[in-house]
Amino acid sequence: MRLMPNLPGRRWIVGSALVGLAWSWALGPTALHAEGGESLSTAPNFKVEGLDGKTYQLSDFLAKGPVFLDFWTTWCKPCMLELPELEKLQKKYADRGFTLLTVASDDRKTAAKVKPLVKQRGFEFPVLLDSKRDVGNQYNVRQYPTSYLIEPDGKIASVHVGYKPGDENAIEKELLELLPESAPAMKSEGGGEN
Repeated sequence: MRLMPNLPGRRWIVGSALVGLAWSWALGPTALHAEGGESLSTAPNFKVEGLDGKTYQLSDFLAKGPVFLDFWTTWCKPCMLELPELEKLQKKYADRGFTLLTVASDDRKTAAKVKPLVKQRGFEFPVLLDSKRDVGNQYNVRQYPTSYLIEPDGKIASVHVGYKPGDENAIEKELLELLPESAPAMKSEGGGEN
């Protein structure tokens, strides 16, 4: 019987393969699939408490226009880079019906850091609290940030996993395809348009 020599290069290849397998197991199915493995083409509705103590429901925001639903944590460095860029989009397109909803997915150990961080950074968008990760599990979130651009009818237009500077440009382009050309006309109390 001939034994294979113990080569450092072979150890590196085997080690890399094992790391790859571990990552694929840890991340689970793609973000486009719900927990049971079925394709997630429609956004699950949810009702959850916000940082301000109010209860929020996704369908209330979809009635106004498209929603960008962003799952993040306080310890996620790419999330901290992404959130200010998303807030710029919110401010730029809010008058056209766009809503940025963010879901802080910190567990009970780090959830206390959410409010001070939001206050320190001056974020003005709704921050929903999901310390038990119930909403995140509905959307099969496995890494942060994970975001969904949702059409007003509840269909998922796109999914973004991770963030690198410049990604907001692609998000804006996708968003513009869902927005009306101008702000919707406001109705006066008499029922006519202003």
